[in-house]
Amino acid sequence: MPQADKTLSTLHVHEQPRAASPGQVGDRSATPGAGHAAAAWTADACLAMVGEDPFGARDYAQDWLHHGGDRSARHCHALALIELGDEQTAAQELDDLVTKEPFSGPDSSASVRAIMAVEAVDAWLAAGMPQNAVRVADYALAIRPGDEALSVAKARALLELNNPQAVVAELGALVAHTPTAGAEAYVLLASAERRCGQLDKAREHVARALAHAPENPAALLEEGIIREQVGDAVGARTDWQRVLDLAPDGHEADLARQDLAVLAADPDAADAESP
Repeated sequence: MPQADKTLSTLHVHEQPRAASPGQVGDRSATPGAGHAAAAWTADACLAMVGEDPFGARDYAQDWLHHGGDRSARHCHALALIELGDEQTAAQELDDLVTKEPFSGPDSSASVRAIMAVEAVDAWLAAGMPQNAVRVADYALAIRPGDEALSVAKARALLELNNPQAVVAELGALVAHTPTAGAEAYVLLASAERRCGQLDKAREHVARALAHAPENPAALLEEGIIREQVGDAVGARTDWQRVLDLAPDGHEADLARQDLAVLAADPDAADAESP
């Protein structure tokens, strides 16, 4: 039978648009040191390099830090390290920006630190350290209660720790307070409910996710898993094939292919699909 326990894909930091990064809040530049009278370091210039030239972004941020760079320089440096595959060092740097004083300037506001905390969660998860991800998410939620992105990030970490009950509590409270929460919140909640054996609630919440985003591969993957578990092999196959059609190169597509292969080898499922 198809796998009952699948960890949904995380939102990798390196896939997030740099233009929306908190380092761009306000107009900031560092005053160059001696011998750099013509130079000026800015968050915009550094972040613009992260995706296409992470080595250049790392070197730019380090130079900036050597000449009085502030939190914006540290933030850009961390994002560059993620692109370069050093997720653990990046996670610690982002974590420190969120949790360690001094907090000064626009990049120290609760809203900006919450964004950095989500990035830290994703980096800790990429480094295989979900406990640290939960810790920094909890810290940030204490300064930014009810933040949807933080709650969703924490839920991803809790699922990595195989704690679906905590996800049901976390995201159940979120959607009760904010029914307009995004598709990812409902997908993660449905996944956790399924793992807890709450299939009726899981079906309800994955339907809410698909109402928000009818072509969301993670939602379709989860709906297929739920359908298979309630004996709807035809519906499961339809969902998983739709995942392949929408995003054939994605993580969800890899899981859908695995499930389709298992389903094809299951004689009971084959009988159920026969006219």
